[in-house]
Order: sequence, then structure tokens, then C-alpha cells
Amino acid sequence: MCLVRRALRPSGGRRASFRPVIALLLGAVLAALAGASARAETIRIGVLAFLGAEHSLEEWGPTARAVEAGLPGSTVVIVPYDHAGLDRAVADGAVDYVITNPGHYVELEVAHGISRIATLDSGLPVASAIVVRRDRTDLKSLTDLAGKRVAIVGPTAFGGFQAAWRELAAAGIDPFRDLAGLDTVGFPMTRVIDAVLSNRVDAGILRGCLLEQQEAEGAFAPGALRVVAPRENPGTTCVVSSRVYPDWPIAKLRATSAADAKRVATALLTFQPPAGVPGWTVPLDYQPVHEAFRDLKIGPYEALRHVTARELLTRYWQVLAIFGIALGAWAVHALRVERLVRRRTAELATVNADLVREIDHRRRIEEREALHRKELDHAARLSILGEMAGGMAHELNQPLAAIANYADGCELRLRQAPAGTPVDTGALVQATRLIRQQAERAAQVIQRMRAFVRKREPVHAPLDLNEVVAEALEFFQGPARRSGVVLETAPAKSLPLVCGDRIQLQQVILNLLQNAADASVGRGPGPWTVRVETLACDGGACVAVADRGEGMSDEVKARLFEPFFTTKPAGLGLGLALCHSIVEEHRGRLQAVDRDGGGTVMRLWLPAADGAVCGETKPSGENT
Repeated sequence: MCLVRRALRPSGGRRASFRPVIALLLGAVLAALAGASARAETIRIGVLAFLGAEHSLEEWGPTARAVEAGLPGSTVVIVPYDHAGLDRAVADGAVDYVITNPGHYVELEVAHGISRIATLDSGLPVASAIVVRRDRTDLKSLTDLAGKRVAIVGPTAFGGFQAAWRELAAAGIDPFRDLAGLDTVGFPMTRVIDAVLSNRVDAGILRGCLLEQQEAEGAFAPGALRVVAPRENPGTTCVVSSRVYPDWPIAKLRATSAADAKRVATALLTFQPPAGVPGWTVPLDYQPVHEAFRDLKIGPYEALRHVTARELLTRYWQVLAIFGIALGAWAVHALRVERLVRRRTAELATVNADLVREIDHRRRIEEREALHRKELDHAARLSILGEMAGGMAHELNQPLAAIANYADGCELRLRQAPAGTPVDTGALVQATRLIRQQAERAAQVIQRMRAFVRKREPVHAPLDLNEVVAEALEFFQGPARRSGVVLETAPAKSLPLVCGDRIQLQQVILNLLQNAADASVGRGPGPWTVRVETLACDGGACVAVADRGEGMSDEVKARLFEPFFTTKPAGLGLGLALCHSIVEEHRGRLQAVDRDGGGTVMRLWLPAADGAVCGETKPSGENT
């Protein structure tokens, strides 16, 4: 079975852009699974994907099947790479064989010691075709390209640039110096055609026969492009602009055994390709590629580009002299600027010191204000607890009385038991279990009181507002009974979670309950009713506390949340002001509206919880 795996992500073009990235991952998974199950029989062939990964997988599929047919039991994995990726794969030993263009092969041969075992027999010339639009009558020869913008797939592409570079150099054109621009568009090479057709460049360099293939496939209108400076090539009908070089080789890595390479070469040389599919022949002579690299002083011959210091001085002494003068002028200017910078830095340091003192002074004021507000917050909770003290005592008396009764019962049973008669341990165990339950009930009351009155930093977390309201109502049951107030509750069945501090929100709700009770008591015959309702509204959750009092005037509503403003004879005017401040810190709203039939509704709204926001607020410790 022939497996394919991608190492080149398609970046555009007509042949590769329509495939999703998922295909890349699927190919990698298939290759990994195949490697895990038959690692010893897997042959990895890295190929240069100049037209994109999808085209390479289709183009080299017959080669992979030919190798598998010649080596029964083997599995061939085709791995497409770009130029740099194939270099890394060879250096890391990630593949066993390499199929690449002749120029890249020469570079890998010198750098990593790969050796060719066969040459492709495609009938297509390995050469460059410099193409322009048909209407560019001003571009006929290679010298006409001077001052023009040219698109290439990349400077390391042999047929896509280096073969044409040699011909341009022979014509006296340096593509890196004499052109208006050398635009690198990357793989696939069809991007070069797109750049020329869209007028982004004046000309483009393609691999030989690619122009004819794309035109035959209908990629653009027939005759829309033509080849500049065509050369005679009796071996093909394709028009090219450069000399023709040996076709692509398949080469083994230095670590690949010679015996395995011999078997692969035999399979390829005996392969009888179907019509339209290229075959393989014996390794050809790649000396013409070496000559091209030697002329261009690139690849293995890049050292020829380096010149001695004397040659450099002789060739560029005018430029070096101008550079020296410019460097001296720059040094003088830099000294002057440094002096000015030091003077301005000293001035800024003085201003900055004053600014730091001002910021520190403001910070201390803000810290004092925050401390004062925390103290007021704590005092308000103590005040509410004082008002509820009678109810709390009643709540504690009930479990304590029950404990005493159960203990007396146990003692009575023990005293009345006749001497020598076994005691009914089952009844005693039941009594002690009931004693424990009542003790735990009393402890829970005390724990709730302690948690409510302790000094602490706010701890914001996602909360169920129904649970917060239920706990506050438990606190308020005692004061409500003493005042003759009946609490009506209407909890919503489903509320979004809100982000807040449980104790602070309980303080707000208790304050609203106490105010509602104070406004209701004495208004007509009792019992007096306070209604507490929760509901989902405006993308959050609401708590409504409604009384049957006299209601509020517009003047009272306007000043309701001002500090020290109160309508109670013995009130301090801090309760609602602190509640309003707490609600604003929770990004909520607190408002008073008239109730139908008389009275007031205090409505608390909190936004739905955002997990990221709740997670930002961390407790900073507690002070009891």
C-alpha cells in the first residue's frame, strides 16, 4: 500500500489551495500509523513540492507503486517538502531517499553526501521559461528586463529561477541589482503565473513546460502569455528561455544501505509506466548543473563570490570614503544628541520625582479611603446583627433546649433501670444521635454569625443568587417573627450564576429586608408582609424586596443612596449608601420603584457571571 504524508502546507495557487488543512493532518496520521505497524518495511521518499503538496502526491504516486511492486511487502511513504524542509529532512535523516530538482540535488550531494541511483525520464526539459503577457511588446530580449519587476517561486528553485539566472547573467543582467524588483511568491509555482496575469509584475520565471501544461488545463486564456527570448530545444515542443539540464534524480541518503538502494533502483529501472506517466532511466551526468553553479558562484561554489580586502578596497574605495565621512559626521551628531539627552534626562528626573511623590500621596489617600469603607462595611454588618440578636438567641435556644431534654431523658432511663437489668442501649444511642444533631444545628447558627461579622477581603466567585437569598432569609427569620413580619418568597426555578462576594451580597439583602420590615410594621393591622422574589432579567439575575409601607417621594428617591441621609428617627444613613457602593463594585444596579397598591420595591440586579472576571479576583487573607 502506498502511503502519502505532507510536510508542506499549501499556501495558495490553483492546484493546492482548495484542499483543507485537515488533509495534512490526516496524511500525517496515516503515515504514523503505517510506520508503527510496519516500520521495518517502510521506505520514506522526500520530494520537492514545487507545485504544492497535492500535486506532488499525485505526480509521484506511480513511482511509489513501482517501488512497492518491485519490493513485495514494502510500504512507500511520499513526503512532500518545500526547499528548506527537504534540507532539514535530509540533515535529520527523516527520509531514506530524495527526489528533487537537479540544482537542489547538487547542493545536497555536496552538503550531505547523497548519491543518485536513477534519473527521471519524463521527456520534459529541466529549464526556465521567462514569461510575459502577450500585450507586452516592449519585452522581447533578456536585456529588456532591466528595470522591470520579475516574479519567482524562490531564489533556490533551479528550473524556476537559477537556470534563467545563468542566462540573464550571460546577457549582462544581475537579477538582484538590475531589476526593479525580484518578487518571491513561494510554492506552488502557479503563483508566478497569477502575478504576471494580474499585472503585479512585468515578467515571471517558470519551470519549462509548466506554461503549456497550465494553458492546456484551462488555467488561463490561450495565448495570454508568451516566452521571452525562446531557445531552440529539439527534444521537446515546450518553449524555454535557458539551456536544458538533466531531469530530476532520485538519490539515496548516506545512511541508506547500498543493497536497499540497489533494489529500489532495479524496481524503478524495470518499471513500465503507463501512457502519460514518466519512467526512470540510469543516472545521468549532472556536470552541466555544476557548471551553472560555478558560473553563478552559488551552492557548492559560493566561496568564489568572496573577494580579498585589497580587491574590495580597489573596487569600492569611493564608497568606502563616503562611508567614512558619513560615519564621522554621524559620530559628531551622536555626541551632540547624547549631550542634549543627558540635559533633558536630568530635567525629566526632577519632574518625575515630583510626579512620583504626587502619585504616592494619592495612593495613600485611596488606601485610607478603602480602609475607612471596609470599617464602615463591618460596622454595618454588626449593626444588622445587633438588630437580629433576639432572633439569633431564639434560634440558639431551640437546639440547646432540645439537647437538655434529650440529656435528661437519658439520665432518667439510667436511674430507673432496675439493678442487674440490661439498659436499653438502642434508645440511648438514638438519644445521643439526636443530641448531636441539635448540637450541629446550634454550631451552624454560630458559624453563620461568625462568617457574617468577621473582617475579610471580598472573595468574588460564581454564585447562585437563590442560595444567597435563602441564607439571608434564614438570618432574618428571628427578627421577622419578633416584629410580626411574614416573609413571602418566590424564588425563580432557574437563574444564571452571578459573580460576587457571598457575605457582601447577604449584607445588602439583609439591609433591604430590615428596611422593608421597618417600613411595613405598624401600617394597618398585622401581620405585615414582605415579599422577596428572584428572577432572571436583562442578561443577569434580580432580587426584588417589596414592602407595603407608605412609599417614597421623588425627593427621597433622589437622595436615597447619599451617605448620612435617612428617614428613620434613629437611623445613621449609612446602610443604603454602603449597599449602593457594594452593588456598584459588583457591576450591578440598585434602584427603588413604587409598588402597585402602595409601598416600595427595592430591586437589585447583577450581571451573569463571567468565569474569567471571577477568576481575576483572589482572596488576600482574612482578619478575624
